[in-house]
Amino acid sequence: MLRSGISVFALITLTACGGQAAAPEAEADGSIISESGLKLVPIAEGLEFPWGMAALPNGDLLVTEREGRLRLIQNDTLVDAPLTGLPEDILVAGQGGLLGITLDPAFETNRTLYLSYSKDMGDTNTTAVISATLADDASGLSNVTEIFVGAPRSTTYHYGSRMAFLPDGSMAISLGDGYRYMQDAQDPTNLHGKIARIMPDGSIPSDNPFVDGSGNASVWSYGHRNVQGMVYHAGADLLIAHEHGPKGGDELNIVEAGNNYGWPEITYGINYDGTIITDETEAPGMEQPEVKWVPSIAPSGMAVVQTVGFEDWSGDLLIGAMGGPAGMKLVHVDVGEDGTIGEPVDLLTDLQTGYRDVISTPDAIYLATNVLDGVVYRLEKAS
Repeated sequence: MLRSGISVFALITLTACGGQAAAPEAEADGSIISESGLKLVPIAEGLEFPWGMAALPNGDLLVTEREGRLRLIQNDTLVDAPLTGLPEDILVAGQGGLLGITLDPAFETNRTLYLSYSKDMGDTNTTAVISATLADDASGLSNVTEIFVGAPRSTTYHYGSRMAFLPDGSMAISLGDGYRYMQDAQDPTNLHGKIARIMPDGSIPSDNPFVDGSGNASVWSYGHRNVQGMVYHAGADLLIAHEHGPKGGDELNIVEAGNNYGWPEITYGINYDGTIITDETEAPGMEQPEVKWVPSIAPSGMAVVQTVGFEDWSGDLLIGAMGGPAGMKLVHVDVGEDGTIGEPVDLLTDLQTGYRDVISTPDAIYLATNVLDGVVYRLEKAS
């Protein structure tokens, strides 16, 4: 059953605005205009720690609440009743709860979606992924099937939980290092600090890099800390992920099969108490980030822009930032036609709001805030 708790990190985020200049006042309709010329229009309020969003073909939105509920936003209105049929073993504690969501590539014909969450296993817990069928009226789930279970741990931090489909129909799943298990991130035989790759039925693709027995067969890449944003960029044919560093050292990486992304052997960050994790920022056989953030921005959620009215950003990345010394903003990252990653550009910094997720549909860009009393906004150009 659901167990509840608020993380220290959430409490820090809720109080992170102290001492800053006042944010712009809302318009009569509740919208907020940033000095960067962008406008946030609220379409749903009162969500408890919204975490992931998915847009249905009819324009409605599904939103996960970390507190263990799946909600429907219909015609820009939050439906009162949560969806039924969710698993009963969702552990809501620390950073855990109901987390990622993505639709099957054939959703319009099979109504299948995927949810990731922290699974309660008694004395331990882990990241798990289920598939389910969405009812025609989007009121609930059926055919709920567990397709992936990560490594057990005793902590309630660093669950990863973003998912992305690749062109061959396989699914990438991000798995955090569990905080206390960071050394395991360098060991491809276990699932702490990894990106896994499976098929939608839970089977393991035969071309995964460690299916020969040299590591866990589901591991796609390793040396990750806590991947909180992951997308497949079709134009550049790239799997792109960003992850939280410790104190400093957030990273944006191009993820390739079998690669080692270094954590915790190399990092641009330090421990929260100021002690040194390692003096090394690079090493043979370990990948360097395309972008690094020092100080941290606490990145979460990421989208490839594909929205009418934002053609100047087409194919670029939008990344939510939740806090840290340089966070609480939206970040725009240019992606070249050849897949080159440009320098990040900060947006919405004056609004003093952290964003847990961002998605781009053909019709709109949506941002979900990262707080207890969460809001889903539609992003527009003010002019």
